[in-house]
Amino acid sequence: MSEVLTGCIHIHTTYSDGTKTVEEISKIAGEVGLDFILITDHLTLKGYKKGEEGFYGKTLTLIGYEEQDAANKNHYLIFGLEDVLDPELTAKEYVAETDRLGGLGIIAHPDEVRVHLPKYPSYPWTEWNARGFHGIELWNHMSEWMEGLKKYNQIKMALRPRKYLKKPTDRILSIWDALNENQKIAGIGSIDVHGFPYKLGPFSITIFPYKVQFKSIRSHLVMPGPLSEDFETAKKQIYDAIRECRIFISNYRWGDARDFRMWVETPRTRVEIGGEGDYEDEAVLKIILPEAADVNVVRNGKSYSKFRGDSGEIPLFSPGIYRVEATKQGKGWVYSNHIRLK
Repeated sequence: MSEVLTGCIHIHTTYSDGTKTVEEISKIAGEVGLDFILITDHLTLKGYKKGEEGFYGKTLTLIGYEEQDAANKNHYLIFGLEDVLDPELTAKEYVAETDRLGGLGIIAHPDEVRVHLPKYPSYPWTEWNARGFHGIELWNHMSEWMEGLKKYNQIKMALRPRKYLKKPTDRILSIWDALNENQKIAGIGSIDVHGFPYKLGPFSITIFPYKVQFKSIRSHLVMPGPLSEDFETAKKQIYDAIRECRIFISNYRWGDARDFRMWVETPRTRVEIGGEGDYEDEAVLKIILPEAADVNVVRNGKSYSKFRGDSGEIPLFSPGIYRVEATKQGKGWVYSNHIRLK
């Protein structure tokens, strides 16, 4: 059985608009049991240049950065490069250049829609004809929270930021499924954490403290073996797992999902999340959840089978790309990447 690493992606530090240092954030991540975190400050690799990547206790901290175009749209998470790209590049250009240089690129909060509070505009992705991106944020905590923010609900949402998370939107899941018909594009969950100070009348509070958001949307990597103790090897293992879509995402508020498992068994093979194999008669999709949930098996972007429980075995009668969604009381809990049967 494969091992699973649990981590959080899209984190800001004091090098841009966050409120804690790399070291402070890494310590908090270790306190809540994260195996890895991916830091992405805006347009800077200062932490990387200062040698702040590495293991902090048992938590591996990796540092990329967040790019955007001249209009402050098309935000893009970039990992594995030595330097920040030319800020004059267009979205198509920095996507292509990241790929050309061997970096890992993930589209950030692609489907933001915010109209209630004009001073907090949305930052959607518009360049869908760009080529060379490797992943998409399916679920961004800060983005969804901001979309739900209105003048009359600011206090309760600020005090309980995890409570109001619902699920990834149907529109981004549809885009992601369609893209995966022709290529592997990783679906990740992210937190976009800053630890913002927030004014509520005469009071000031920190919304989304790092520790709180580390207990919300998590990305879990399905690994063929343990994480190496050698830093460079471990770094490659993390980035390779994302590229290969060996990922499922979860909302920790509805339960610790690290023991979720999903695989396809045929008479000859076993294919796990992110894997690819030949379709065979008697193929069965097997699902194990830590707790009972409402499960939807999706094939080629359409619902294929549904059940409620903590495990299931679903016969598969044709090739396709299969993934699983698990919800609790209508709220999103677990979303897997695809298994591909040719």
